[in-house]
Amino acid sequence: MKGSALLQDLPPARHPLWRRLGWCLVAGTLGLTLHFLTKGSEGMPGRTVGGDALFGEGTRGTKGTLTEQLGPNRMVLSYKAISGSEQDLLLEHVTGRLEEQAGQWRLLSPKARRQAGVWTLQGPMDLGVAQPGTTVPLGKGRIESEGPALRWNGGEWEGLAPLRWESMEGASRGLWNLPAGWRRETDGKLRVEHGPVRWQAPVGGPAAPTLQAMDAERLWTTPGFQTGHLEGVRARLSEGSLQASVADLSPDTVTWPGPLSFERADGWRGEAQGGRAPRPQPGSSFQQVEFRTFRARRTLGAGEEQLSTDGARWTPAGLRLEGSVVWDQPVDGQRLTLKAPRVFMREAAGKDLPESLPVGHAVAEGQALLTWGRRTLSSPRIQVERATRRWTLQGPVVGRGEDGTFTGGAGHGDPRSWTIEGPVQVNLFSGGSLRGAKLVWEDALWTLTGRPAAWTRLRERLSGSRILRKGEQVNFPEGLSGALAAADGDLFLRAERGQSEVQKITLSGGVECQGQGWRLAADTVVVTLGADRSVKVVQAKGSVSLRGRLGEGQGEALELEPETQTVKWQGRVRGKGAGSGW
Repeated sequence: MKGSALLQDLPPARHPLWRRLGWCLVAGTLGLTLHFLTKGSEGMPGRTVGGDALFGEGTRGTKGTLTEQLGPNRMVLSYKAISGSEQDLLLEHVTGRLEEQAGQWRLLSPKARRQAGVWTLQGPMDLGVAQPGTTVPLGKGRIESEGPALRWNGGEWEGLAPLRWESMEGASRGLWNLPAGWRRETDGKLRVEHGPVRWQAPVGGPAAPTLQAMDAERLWTTPGFQTGHLEGVRARLSEGSLQASVADLSPDTVTWPGPLSFERADGWRGEAQGGRAPRPQPGSSFQQVEFRTFRARRTLGAGEEQLSTDGARWTPAGLRLEGSVVWDQPVDGQRLTLKAPRVFMREAAGKDLPESLPVGHAVAEGQALLTWGRRTLSSPRIQVERATRRWTLQGPVVGRGEDGTFTGGAGHGDPRSWTIEGPVQVNLFSGGSLRGAKLVWEDALWTLTGRPAAWTRLRERLSGSRILRKGEQVNFPEGLSGALAAADGDLFLRAERGQSEVQKITLSGGVECQGQGWRLAADTVVVTLGADRSVKVVQAKGSVSLRGRLGEGQGEALELEPETQTVKWQGRVRGKGAGSGW
């Protein structure tokens, strides 16, 4: 109501007041126009620069934007101050934006100058790139030095000062240091022709990275360092380093496609036909570096140790070897060789190796085979303490020595002495077998114990609580009992000690022999065997006693032939019998 009343109070349209107000408005507009013409362009808003010279000599302005079309891409520069001409234009406090198919770039520079169409941005300046159409950052960088930092010509960049870049995505996540002279081409690729270029893995994760850094002589990479190619590469790894002619970057891996060489802090050095480092989980660092056709060696006091496998994984915890592993070590002038489908070597704590494996130990799995000289041991799992070369074998164990082969339960030992738990069975190349509860194998000496341990050969069955086998000799130091084949039936033996050789068995200490219908006792008995391993002669000495159908008597010595059923006494004899010996 009040507004309607005011309108009713205004003068009519043809009143002279309105004519005077119109002339005042025209005069004010002309005055402001004349003022701006006399002041020049200072204070005017920014303009879009095209092909025409829009700026004259001495142009100045504040707070605006400048846009240039670079092929399919567009660059927008926001500034707080502008001065100069079309051919020599200076922007101050510049914030830039570049829209590309590969990403969205942002930059911040204290000054940007365009001369003859070429931009030069001053440092210190900041750079950043995000995924196309999003604000998700792919990386950010900074040029620390003052003075010329970046030259921009028709969409191509040239780094006039070193760039420190943080890559936030992909396998190349980490810090990149590019030397002065780096270039960004019109297709978006970053290129360095003269290094060194350095990449450093991010720190601060739950575990120290395996792949820690790479230096290269040459580089090209896409925006954000998602994919790329390095040449003349030297990589720093936990506990060592590697050198390769090239390295390729992808969103998922760092790959060394060609031959490479490596060194480890524990003395291993060698070559591989290629390698890769899989991209870690977000927030984690590179924990795995994998090699194919891996060959390594190191020098020990006794000689050179060698290692080969189809594939190897280098982790902070140690080495994980898989695929036809061969580990060759010098031992007492010969080679100790371990072959297995898998071998794990632990150097430090870490999750990539079995938690039960102590530091300084190695384990071979998948039916491992240990060989030295003419001896072998095979087990589903062999673990070794590398400093002492003490080995532990999971049962069942299969072994081979100079004299024969054996099977048994779990075992442990070193190249000079082994203990194999039972049940153990030994099969000798010369014929015969041993069975017992435990085998101790020392060089050429086999010691079998049991309740009892048994020695069996063609037509021979002998047992005792402890059996020692060395070469062709078998000893029973803690008692012997058993049977031998004879012409008239089995000959049963019992003695406190016994020794078996090729064609002779020697018994001593409370010896008892029992044939078909006769029994013999003596301090010492020597049994001679024929070619068919049957008893030919029994010779007894010392407190000899004979009873049964071959006669009864006592004497100093006798000789008995089971085949002919004859007895020949020697020395003083008391008793009765038949034949020339009586």
